[in-house]
Amino acid sequence: MPTDNDPADTPPPREALDLEYLRREFARFRDELASVKTTLGTEAHEALERIGAHLEGADLKARVASLEEQLGHLSATLKDKGRDAAEKLEHQVTEKPLTSVAVAFGAGLLLASLLRRP
Repeated sequence: MPTDNDPADTPPPREALDLEYLRREFARFRDELASVKTTLGTEAHEALERIGAHLEGADLKARVASLEEQLGHLSATLKDKGRDAAEKLEHQVTEKPLTSVAVAFGAGLLLASLLRRP
């Protein structure tokens, strides 16, 4: 039976909880960015495949017009996704400003350490 002085009954310090929370938030943010990167990469690959298929076809003027249309759609999609990501980030920063600053600081340190390596 634990006593009143048992370390197992003592909650972890607030700093440990904050650090763990920041780690989870940073990991979640990294996963979201990876998801966006994958989605954009897939869409760009599909667009390039369609472009390649059109280049093998007939009339050059029709192909160019089709490519312009496809690039317009891809551009609109990228703008929408970028705007959505910016709005989501703005909401998170507004809702949790200190966490956002800490995550940005950690990301900056990580990036700086990666750029220093030969």
